[in-house]
Amino acid sequence: MKFKKPSDFPRKPLDLFGGYRHAHIDRRLFLDDARRFVVSGLTAGAVFEMMRPNYAWAQVGKETHPASARVLDQLRTRFTFQISVDVTTLQQGLGVASAALTGGVNIVEMGTPLLKNEGVSNVVPAFRKQFPKALLLADMKTMDGGASEARGVYAGGGNIIDFLALAGVDTAKAVCAVRDEFRHTGSELPRLAFADIMVPHQGPAAQAAEAALRMLEAGVDAVGVHLQSDARRADPKLIESDFLGDTARAIFERVGKAAPVQVVGGLSVTQAKSLARAGLRAFVISGNLGQPDAVIRYNLPPAQIEHFVAGFIAEVSSA
Repeated sequence: MKFKKPSDFPRKPLDLFGGYRHAHIDRRLFLDDARRFVVSGLTAGAVFEMMRPNYAWAQVGKETHPASARVLDQLRTRFTFQISVDVTTLQQGLGVASAALTGGVNIVEMGTPLLKNEGVSNVVPAFRKQFPKALLLADMKTMDGGASEARGVYAGGGNIIDFLALAGVDTAKAVCAVRDEFRHTGSELPRLAFADIMVPHQGPAAQAAEAALRMLEAGVDAVGVHLQSDARRADPKLIESDFLGDTARAIFERVGKAAPVQVVGGLSVTQAKSLARAGLRAFVISGNLGQPDAVIRYNLPPAQIEHFVAGFIAEVSSA
């Protein structure tokens, strides 16, 4: 068989093979989807064999980490909901997280304000102790020093570090190297790395999609599409125009077969339902708790937080 260079293949099969290379999809799913993009009349299996020896993503081995793979499969194929715990004190953060977990969220995000005010070395172990079985994500907003920040999150018992795609490929690779180190030394906890694409700064949609692809090529497990809070406060039309939704759809179309695409940024139930109908499955509930306004509701009694969270999950899941 004559092997081909990556440039000999259309973009779609390359993206799919990237998903296989990074363990976001298995060989069967690659073959099922690749049948839509046959090259010169070849079968999907023949395309797979031709790409495998030469494609750059396949030249470095990647060990499977079952605990992490299970979470990735859930994120990509089933509805998952994350609560953004963007408060400033540990006590309040634990209370918000508890109410949201009761309401049905799958992932607890230890928000940037909480991590900065109380410290990673305090917050992450406290959340792990309080919620021993929960998936814990640390929203670090890392722009440099990715290895050190990832190590702090994982050592404290965190499952996922979320850093900024703006940091670039070198930071992404540094974060992923520490992730792999912790995967090798422990099989029980999922260890994942997410890259947040900040819009509108990293827009328009086509540009944001390319940023997502670069992050996946660097080894990250998933990408987030994040409408900056300062930007949406400064320009409410960003929410009204569904800039976030349009960008998320473009990114999902580009990389959604290869990796989970998570959406965050003051989402309302209506916006999330629209994205769910477009095929997206991973959503973050912000301080508005899914309501169509910018009101922060973290100070509500736990029962009310639980009510809003459960309502968001029920409506989006049924879209």
